[in-house]
Amino acid sequence: MAADVRSANVLILAPVGRDAEACAKLVEQAGLASRVCVDVSDLITELDLDADLALIAEEALYRKALDPLEAWVIAQPPWSDLPFVVLTNHNASMRFTRFRRDLVRKLRNVSFLERPMQAISLQAAVLTAERGRSRQYQARAYLEVQRNAAAELERLVARRTASLEEANNRLRTESEQRERAQTALMQAQKIETMGQLVGGVAHDFNNLLMAVIGNLDLLAKRIGDDPRKARLLEGALEGARRGATLTQRLLAFVRRQELQARPTDVVALIEDMRGLISRSVGPLIEVNVIASRATPAVNIDPNQLEMAVLNLAVNARDAMPAGGALTIALDHQLVAAGGDLALAPGAYVRLSVQDNGEGMDSATLARAVEPFFSTKGTGRGTGLGLSMVHGLANQSGGAFRLESRLDLGTKAELWLPVADRAVDTIAQLHIPHTLTSSATILLVDDDALIAASTAALLEDLGHRVVEAHSGKEALAILEEGLNPDLVVTDYAMPGMTGLDLALTLRVRDPELPILLATGYADLHGESPIELPRLAKPYTQEQLSLEIARLLPDRATRALGAAFRPGLRT
Repeated sequence: MAADVRSANVLILAPVGRDAEACAKLVEQAGLASRVCVDVSDLITELDLDADLALIAEEALYRKALDPLEAWVIAQPPWSDLPFVVLTNHNASMRFTRFRRDLVRKLRNVSFLERPMQAISLQAAVLTAERGRSRQYQARAYLEVQRNAAAELERLVARRTASLEEANNRLRTESEQRERAQTALMQAQKIETMGQLVGGVAHDFNNLLMAVIGNLDLLAKRIGDDPRKARLLEGALEGARRGATLTQRLLAFVRRQELQARPTDVVALIEDMRGLISRSVGPLIEVNVIASRATPAVNIDPNQLEMAVLNLAVNARDAMPAGGALTIALDHQLVAAGGDLALAPGAYVRLSVQDNGEGMDSATLARAVEPFFSTKGTGRGTGLGLSMVHGLANQSGGAFRLESRLDLGTKAELWLPVADRAVDTIAQLHIPHTLTSSATILLVDDDALIAASTAALLEDLGHRVVEAHSGKEALAILEEGLNPDLVVTDYAMPGMTGLDLALTLRVRDPELPILLATGYADLHGESPIELPRLAKPYTQEQLSLEIARLLPDRATRALGAAFRPGLRT
């Protein structure tokens, strides 16, 4: 009974006699499959298909072209070394010795089996070669596993490396964001510290200017017609006005300026300013205004907006020494949540002032809104213009954005919230202060110099003034029986602020008119009551107009008396 044939495949090349048939029978008896080849070409073809070893009679290779067979051997993959069993004759001549050495060199894994031989010798040689070939297959499988493991490891390493790189990038980004945030925080703290210092100095300076301007107002009425004295007085007043403008800019920067925000037709405001702007920038600069009459009103202090626009126009002029074009544009914008301007969602008017002048580099642009930073020459600027514009925009609930490129020009944008009501088209009644009838006014100010100056202004207007230098003193005077028509109080006072005093007075007499005089817009928290405010430093005319608004009955009686037939004013 024949043995089971295994999957191993033995190629046999023995073209002489019946050697091929005999070898195939012995191979199959050993349990291996065989395939008889007719020549070397057929052998190479079978090798390309599938083979575990080759059993070859040496006469099939003697004096044959072996280069193709050698090429096949060389082309084997690294794991493969096909065994060749060569059947030799008992011929030890030098010629056959060289031939056999050449076979070893070309076929590499060669074993020789000399004929005649016993069947068991051939079967043992074939089985030994097949076992060697099986180990090669095992090595191939192991290498494949190793290769797959290496590929998997490489993939895992690549994925881990990518994860680490992503984590590093994320950490790098977070670190950069943290550095930017720390830099921004330090800058904000620096500006906040400077703002506190500047705000305090500006407030105290406002008080000094209040005394100066008040006394100069009174002096102006008493110098007569002397032109030299009038000129000197006007010079003093102009210096005081400049000081007041400087403090307004400082307070605008630190957001402590008293703003009289109201619905404002910004298109009409710009049109009214056009002549002033043209004169300010000079004849070498063409001024263009682009705006639609349908542009909605904005909620802002119109006087401060005029100053801001004029500041921007003057900055543009200085950036165009050889002339150029200045364009002021207005348009309506809707802002959604999450915008880059950090604005509350809603409707805004964008007011842009653009020039085609020298522009700024990135380093200058980054510092442009810093207080006291200026690229102008000594004496040509305070470095507060853009700071004031920035403070006004933020204090009004809007934003300020500045864009600039060197040699291409600068564009400044004010984003202002649209007013929730229309502009009041009814002209306000301007009542001359000389027509307001006399009133009893309780004046409260802890600064004796300011109190004396304000009292003199009020007395000059014909009013009876009672002074108090603290909130407690004012309450004590009222307890003694004083029944004033109006209370004018400073805000920043030790012990009891003007706001605290106003709250106490409203409990006593809800109808008592109270005027709060202050240079601060921020009253340290939301006020529970609405109080009219008068920004320091103020003139006698401004003070008189506020009194006329708060005491309309007296102003109306005085106005009626002034225009009664037979009376002249």
